[in-house]
Amino acid sequence: MKSWAVAVSSLAIAGALVGAGLLGVRAQANAESASNALVLAERASLSQTKRAAPATERVAEAAPSPAPSPAPALAAPVSFRQTSTYNGAPVYVPQDCQGPYDLVLHFHGVHTLVRDKLQSAGIPAVLAVFNAGNGAEKYSQAYQATGTLSSLLRQIESAVAPLCGGEDNKPRRIALLGFSAGYAAVEKLLSRAEDRERVDAALLADGLHAGFTDVLKRQMAPNALQAFRDFGEQAKQGKKLLAITHSSIMTDGYASTTECSRYLLTALDVPIEGDLVSGKSGDFSVEGSAGNDKTAHIVQFRQMDATLLGKLRARWSR
Repeated sequence: MKSWAVAVSSLAIAGALVGAGLLGVRAQANAESASNALVLAERASLSQTKRAAPATERVAEAAPSPAPSPAPALAAPVSFRQTSTYNGAPVYVPQDCQGPYDLVLHFHGVHTLVRDKLQSAGIPAVLAVFNAGNGAEKYSQAYQATGTLSSLLRQIESAVAPLCGGEDNKPRRIALLGFSAGYAAVEKLLSRAEDRERVDAALLADGLHAGFTDVLKRQMAPNALQAFRDFGEQAKQGKKLLAITHSSIMTDGYASTTECSRYLLTALDVPIEGDLVSGKSGDFSVEGSAGNDKTAHIVQFRQMDATLLGKLRARWSR
């Protein structure tokens, strides 16, 4: 009898472990999970230097997507010196930094990989990378306070000052770049009129989500994505740049990047092109891609230099 009880107990424990494992797998598959996405991106980046074929082509074979818009021809190689803010955020300063400088604030990503993307795109801007953890809630909480952008700029100015010569060595044009869950930081910063006015460009790589007012009908609130709608109106007029790329990953319990892209295009009265949900008006653009798995999610990061950063370089080169 005792041995039977032990066996039943063992089975129960095994079942619990299996159930927990399944829940872990499901959570791991969530497109917003940063850790796996960034590890895959890092491995892909390292393997890229060991193979002759371009990495983006190999990944595209696994998750087909339209070819990205080619980046403008590079004027000159960009080299960076690394420093950090007093809070420990990595900051990269162009070797020849002098006087007022352009600034890219990236949210959610391995900082060395983001630096490589900026370098590949040929943008001689200061880069600061901020990571708040896994999940959009972390970024939403970290950047919701009034004055957050001003605080970030002060930190960056202090870090850059010793490495950037000339007078008035402060940020000139500012771009916010968010990958995956990092979109929530961009949304919070753009939600305040004074910060929105300070920002010249907002770029999102497979990171645009919203909650549902009706989960069964997958309906969003009438004022959903309001910060991006306000910024998009200015981008349509060429006053700002708002560029978004997204995969075709579906999500449970909240709106996917495809659904949010369709919602935003409709709200801004921009015609939707194709089944992948794309559209363009002025300096506002949305580019949809096929693929509904982790690989497709990583492609969005891996192609940032040719897609999102290519558009930023074109704008800042005018």
